[in-house]
Amino acid sequence: MHTSTYRVRRVSGTVSTDDIIPARYKHMHTDPKLLAPHLFEAYLPGFVDTVEPGDAIVSDSVFGIGSSREQAVSTLLANGIGLVIAPRFGRILFRNCWNLALPAIEADTDRLAEGMTITLDLGRGEIRCEGTTLATFPEPPPFLLEMITHGGLLPRVKTRVTGA
Repeated sequence: MHTSTYRVRRVSGTVSTDDIIPARYKHMHTDPKLLAPHLFEAYLPGFVDTVEPGDAIVSDSVFGIGSSREQAVSTLLANGIGLVIAPRFGRILFRNCWNLALPAIEADTDRLAEGMTITLDLGRGEIRCEGTTLATFPEPPPFLLEMITHGGLLPRVKTRVTGA
């Protein structure tokens, strides 16, 4: 039910939300499509040109410290990023990811190499490649899984309120 395949894209070092999307663009645009070209602009110049829909950002350190604005997550989503895995997350970014239906998984990322195709099984708490489990993580609670199923927090709330 919650199994998907992704291509690993590695980022190194502590990554702030301003590294994901520079602050000057957060105030300039509200449309994620206009933010998308600036993903990791100063942190990893040219990286955005190599991103493909369904990629997973895999960090080796703390990912998403800093600002509480949702633009960092909406910029990732606008570029087709479908998953973020890191040993640790900035707490606000972590929750913003789930609120916008972008799974954010805290796991050991040492065995996840650039370009590798991985399978994420949210229900089992596993990240696999070619049948081998490379990392495990606690299964997300049901309400987070519901947010993924419904496309985010607001669609989940709407479904619960209207029954539609």
